[in-house]
Amino acid sequence: MQELLVYVIPKWTELCIDDFKEKSSRLNDVIEEGDRKIYNFETFVSETYHRLYDRQPNRLEDSAIKPENKIWIAIHQQMSELTAFQQFSNRLNGDEFLSGIGTTALCIAIAEMLPEPAEPLEDPEVIRKQLRGIFEAIQEQTPSAGLMQKIQQLKQQGLETRLACEAYADSISNTEIETALIAGIREAEAEMQSIAESLEAFSGGNNYSNETQLKIADKIQLAQRIQASPKLQVIAELAGKKIAIAAKMQRTKVKEGRIEMVGVTTGNDLTQLLPCELLKLTTPELFPIFAQGYIERSLLQRELISREPLARGPIIICLDSSGSMAGQEEIWSKAIALALLSIAVSQKRHCRILHFTDIVERIDDFAGEIPDTNRVIDCIEKFYNGGSTSFTSALTGALESINQHEQTKKADVVLITDGLDTPLSSFMEQWQADRKKYEFSCYGILITCGNLSNYESTIGKLCDRYVEIEDLTDDSEVSDCLYSI
Repeated sequence: MQELLVYVIPKWTELCIDDFKEKSSRLNDVIEEGDRKIYNFETFVSETYHRLYDRQPNRLEDSAIKPENKIWIAIHQQMSELTAFQQFSNRLNGDEFLSGIGTTALCIAIAEMLPEPAEPLEDPEVIRKQLRGIFEAIQEQTPSAGLMQKIQQLKQQGLETRLACEAYADSISNTEIETALIAGIREAEAEMQSIAESLEAFSGGNNYSNETQLKIADKIQLAQRIQASPKLQVIAELAGKKIAIAAKMQRTKVKEGRIEMVGVTTGNDLTQLLPCELLKLTTPELFPIFAQGYIERSLLQRELISREPLARGPIIICLDSSGSMAGQEEIWSKAIALALLSIAVSQKRHCRILHFTDIVERIDDFAGEIPDTNRVIDCIEKFYNGGSTSFTSALTGALESINQHEQTKKADVVLITDGLDTPLSSFMEQWQADRKKYEFSCYGILITCGNLSNYESTIGKLCDRYVEIEDLTDDSEVSDCLYSI
């Protein structure tokens, strides 16, 4: 059991922080670094978690706080006086995962702020326990001269150890502590925002706060995985912007054929009454007739039926994984893929992401529901760095997905590539026939430097619509082309 420093940690909170420590290698690294400078840093980590997680932290009475804990008294005091910390902790109260993320960032800042002690600091409580053990052993017996000398030596050692701890605390100013806390809070907020955006990007555009299906261990594992991969972080950041654009365009789409009037019926729905009934409502002499009809549900009103749009086939995304796509092109294309996946989730449509070079390298299928975040990351993280590009392989894989799906009509195929290819005429003819047969749409996104003149006819035959992208920072044409499907 950890010795108390400044706060009493409730049992449930202690279990929460222990669970977070067990799962988070990053927090364990912080503890190791802090313990190297001062012996009770791990306990301070737990108390910081307590202050972020619990709405009403339980502080010890001043008389119960040991004098060697002066440094922790000072840090906790600065936390209490810092408005930014109070606001920060209020946002985290009750959230096991975010309290752990906040604790990690704050304790990193504190560990970096703590100076290297001139001599390793020892825990005076260890010496106190030795003395208590001696007194319990001898009880009421008179100690020997040798034992008395040992007791005096231990008392002197304990005093020197305690004074060393207090001197170490005095060497650190309140300004240094406040600066570290502010830096830690700022870093924590940035990390939490990044993690939330990443989890949203890799879960089909679903808001992190709604990710209740993720256990805390899964969240920690995903956060560590994303934090360890600069590529995933960049993809997630870019995808977040594109998902927001896609969601906005989906909301502004006109939903045709949703409600249709098929006749006249009777009832008392005020929003559907015929004008002749509304006239009774506004005419005092006719109001009793209206009231009776309302009670009897015999007023004339429109009869409406809701006609849902016909089910649509899958969204198939063909991602070029050839070597020339390495770098920004890969990042950009995968951000587009995540935006399209979010559309598929919102429309409850099957989505296939197909990586291709001169062959189909990998296929990932996602049902029309919130996808498993780890599976999405596995898919997006993979890059094959192939040598050539084959539209035939990619589009054949797309067609197989349409054939395998129970809803073969109204699918959308998206080909994202920077490569140039000329499929055989026999494939082109079959592709044209299949497009008519299954009534699917094909979109081409071509990352290019403008040298497509010899291939435009090929692209035009393969796709209903295609756009050329020369500047990856301006893809407004892609938004118009894709995000309203």
